Amino acid sequence: MRRRLVRAGLAALLLLGSLGLAASACDGGATPSGGTPTPTPADGDGAPAEPRIVFYSDRGGNDDIYIMDVDGTNVVQLTDEPGRDYEPDAAPDGRTLVFASNRDDPNSSQLYLMDVDGSNVRRLTFSANGGRVIDDYAHWSPDNRHIVFQRTTVPETGGGGPDADIWMIDTETGEETQLTDTPDAWDSTPSMGADGASVLFESNRDGDFDVHRLDLETMEVTQLTDAEGTDSEAKESPDGSTIAFTSVRDGSFAIYLMDADGGNVRRLTDSGAEDRCPQWSPDGQRLTFFSTRDNDQEIYVINVDGSGETRITNSPGKDEIPDWVPGG
Repeated sequence: MRRRLVRAGLAALLLLGSLGLAASACDGGATPSGGTPTPTPADGDGAPAEPRIVFYSDRGGNDDIYIMDVDGTNVVQLTDEPGRDYEPDAAPDGRTLVFASNRDDPNSSQLYLMDVDGSNVRRLTFSANGGRVIDDYAHWSPDNRHIVFQRTTVPETGGGGPDADIWMIDTETGEETQLTDTPDAWDSTPSMGADGASVLFESNRDGDFDVHRLDLETMEVTQLTDAEGTDSEAKESPDGSTIAFTSVRDGSFAIYLMDADGGNVRRLTDSGAEDRCPQWSPDGQRLTFFSTRDNDQEIYVINVDGSGETRITNSPGKDEIPDWVPGG
């Protein structure tokens, strides 16, 4: 199998042991450009409140969800339950987080919601039902109601390998919709387009892992990248004009940008290490990502023109999958 399939499939295969999911996923909570604008809370002087950054880390000995200011200060731990809490994604209104966890079943992972302060935790998906299922890689829609995610089914021993497809759930009714069904391919790491009318995801349905777009009205899939190697972890800018993604096309994982139709690809980072999981700021001017460049996994912020790259965490554990919380 190609590199991305091995990386993504590892999360499911490790369920046979302790569910020590090593694969990383990317999520985004940038304020969308389409639909009804979301009011931004203001600070004491009437100016829009600064966003914050939510992420997960094992700095406390276990994978848990944390939130911090954009400069890396004022870190607050939001979850502290046995098991793994990981891959948080903020709703566009900045009030609710979705995250993946195996807190209720060490052999499976399901999606949970909580308020942005860590309170009011409630379970969202119930797909395991005694089987081995991983629901993760969650990402909110612009209407603050729907979430797209990856569902990986791990068959019992002798039942073949794990299978991953893209699903969507209505957070108010719990109604689920399967968006892809490719038993012979791996559809992974979905994110909603800025206008809520499409879903970006990566798939090896045509060989290498490439970025695809699924039109939610026609259900037609368009392949956006076709370079040798892995293109993955795509997120669309708040104005819908640009897609940030990761690629190994030049040797190691780096952050790239391209136009919404897949054209005009340009490289943003060039550290020589693995730079992963770009996430757009609510104003579309900055990206967060995590990197292994310091022999650790730390979180960085960079301007979309490549300037101002700044490391904002420095913990002995891994800090991963940062996402912006609007109007924090």
